[in-house]
Amino acid sequence: MMPSVNVALREAVVERDIPQAVGARRAEIGRVELFHDFASAAPAWDRLTARGASTTPFCRREWIEAWHRHVGAPSGLRPLICVARDEFDEPLFLLPLAYRPGRIFTVARYFGGAHSQLNMGVWRRDAAALTVQDINSVFAMIAEQHGVDLFLLLNQPASWDGRRNPLAQLAHQASPDEVFSVDFAGETGEQVFKTRLKPALRGLLKSKEKKLAKLDGYRYFRATTAAEAERLLAAFLAQKAGHFKAQGVSNVFAEPGVTAFLRAACLDGIASGSPAIELHAIEGGGEVLAVMGGTAGSHRFSAMFNSYTLTEHGRWSPGLILISHMLRHCADRGLASYDLGAGYAAYKRFFCKTVDPLFDGFLSFSERGHAAAAAYRCGFAAKRWIKSSGPLWAVVRTARRLRGR
Repeated sequence: MMPSVNVALREAVVERDIPQAVGARRAEIGRVELFHDFASAAPAWDRLTARGASTTPFCRREWIEAWHRHVGAPSGLRPLICVARDEFDEPLFLLPLAYRPGRIFTVARYFGGAHSQLNMGVWRRDAAALTVQDINSVFAMIAEQHGVDLFLLLNQPASWDGRRNPLAQLAHQASPDEVFSVDFAGETGEQVFKTRLKPALRGLLKSKEKKLAKLDGYRYFRATTAAEAERLLAAFLAQKAGHFKAQGVSNVFAEPGVTAFLRAACLDGIASGSPAIELHAIEGGGEVLAVMGGTAGSHRFSAMFNSYTLTEHGRWSPGLILISHMLRHCADRGLASYDLGAGYAAYKRFFCKTVDPLFDGFLSFSERGHAAAAAYRCGFAAKRWIKSSGPLWAVVRTARRLRGR
């Protein structure tokens, strides 16, 4: 662990500010600590989580540790976890950052890479009163201590659990993708199924499920043992590889460390009922018909990946049927919402009517960082424009398939 350091005041490139809510209590930053290992940061991290801090499921320490152990660390990333404490030395917020030191250029970012779709700090509720100057000074201190040229902060929710994301005060732009979610509003699973899904869709899913229900041993379930998790993960990897091959797309789950990360996150904690990644499935006729994996926080389940069978049973939409079961399951267990991850897909609109906007931040602290931030802004803005253009995005997808052949 590094020794505690005082916050250094230094201006960054900040383009705009968002006014604080009238009457918001002014939180004070007493000191800031930086940690290069999870064990040292764990007490503050766990204390914030236990006290109901605002954060996404992808900020679960178990999820991040599993990803970093198998994907981040082998690629050269190092933890740079920031804990800000108040005047009473209680943790006020935590920024789960990682960086890759370079001789010429150093970038810091959230853990998780493309696997984390909702990136955010762990914020105590009264931290919402922090000003842009407060937050900027913390990033400036980190940059000065570790020579960080650019903080590349992607896929951040503009608000979470009804509260504004404090980092939305800093300069930012809309992310290329958005997240599709559904709120349960305290309803039971069956109520959610009836009120959130259109009657035509409910009828279609029930009709198709009747076909699958004729298969021996048909059921929906969540993996609760290591053996079940191993079996479902193996089915997912095989199904997904088959779909990627048929589409002529490279298999992102075959990249170094990814399978090991998924396996560790699905197995660690499963005995206590709280793995970092949950696996849900429907099966019947001796095969796994569909699988979905995701991570759950105190309020939301966030989907990460899904697949469905390559056999003839795939024509009965087992993937959609699985989602309908998961909506009911998540509502009945007391979660407040469910999302199907970042990025548009037509099926997401069947279940999720709410669009959660995401933003990207490019916070620079050197001339090199300023130049890189400008390039990233342009690149991500172009990506968003392409994705929002139906015909152009179709051309891009076709080109990807042709390149993968």
